[in-house]
Parts: sequence; structure tokens; C-alpha cells
Amino acid sequence: MADEKEKDGGIAIEPLPKEGERALRELSDGKMVISRSENDFLYILDFNGQFHMWSHTVGAPGGGQKQFPKNEKYIATVKKIPEIADKVFVAEFDKSLNIYGVMSTAESAILEMYPAGDPDADSDVEFRPWDRNADKRREAEDEEAPVITSDGVDPFGYFDGNKYVE
Repeated sequence: MADEKEKDGGIAIEPLPKEGERALRELSDGKMVISRSENDFLYILDFNGQFHMWSHTVGAPGGGQKQFPKNEKYIATVKKIPEIADKVFVAEFDKSLNIYGVMSTAESAILEMYPAGDPDADSDVEFRPWDRNADKRREAEDEEAPVITSDGVDPFGYFDGNKYVE
């Protein structure tokens, strides 16, 4: 998965268990660990022998940045962060990408998948098949009039291989 992401310049984000040891392993592999508590995000990277952390609150124009030496005190701190966060994610990304772009993209993706501040409400994401005619159906129901295209075909039907069927 890492080689594919590096080739196409992508970002892969997935939930991470709230385990400090696991977060440290992901960081040592060059990945970004993202913790979320309500609408506050903390992004953590391990490089050049330091922990680099950026914080951002959703909707705020800016954020904060800190760097800490990778010593016993800060290893314990970084290890504790996933355990106290509401949700934790890991992001694997092409290292040639702008780090602020990676964080912005990751935050947008996380907010898209988990929009609420309530961790219990976020836990169930329902995926349904896409209905390309759903908007047309709603409009037609609102107007209570049949919708027929200029060629006389009902767009809510389907093509059975030979003809359109309602």
C-alpha cells in the first residue's frame, strides 16, 4: 500500500486503535498519527529525531506547531495521546507532498466520514448504493407530474437490453 501511495501521490487514512504502543510503531514507520477530540485535531510526525506536532481546531484560521526531542518524557507523552483522544487515525502519504496540504486533506476526509462531535454517533457509518435518479425522483414527487424526456422515454425506467422498462 505504501508503494502505491508514493507512486500516485495519494494519502491513505484509516482508523487506529487507541493504543499508545501502536501509535509509536506507526510513527516510527514514517506515518502520521492524527488524534481527534471533538473538533480539535493533533497531527504527529516523528522525523529528524524529534516529534513534530501540529494542532488545529475545525474552523479556526490557523493552528499551532511544536517540536519535542524524542526522549523518555516525550515518548511517554506521545504514547498517552491516543489513549485520551476520542478517535485516532493513521495517515500514510507521499513524502513529496506539502505537509500542510496532507493535514488539510486528512482533516477534511475525517470530518466527511465522522462529522459529529459525539464519538458514539460517529461509530456507525452506513453505506448505501448510489441512486443516480434519486434527485430526479424527489423532484418528480414534489411536482407530482410525470417526467418524460424529449424522446418520450421515462428517465426512471431502465434498459433491459432491448428497450426501456418502467
